[in-house]
Amino acid sequence: MINPESQSQIESFRHLAQGMGISGVAYIDYDPADGLIRIKMKVSSPEQQAQMTSIVTQGLVQIMQMMGLQVKTHQKIGG
Repeated sequence: MINPESQSQIESFRHLAQGMGISGVAYIDYDPADGLIRIKMKVSSPEQQAQMTSIVTQGLVQIMQMMGLQVKTHQKIGG
């Protein structure tokens, strides 16, 4: 269950995103036993999709670093 303060922050971010015209869907595939997390985002515009993907990646990197993990990333360049 999400506490009221967290719920309020979620709603604030949701309204901010809506105001910026951001919408879409995220698919999360995970396997706890293997330590696998895979995320696919379909965001309303290509520019926003690239920006959102970078923002989410940076957030995950920061969370993992706060947990004391060494983080290595790989970015696919081009199509």
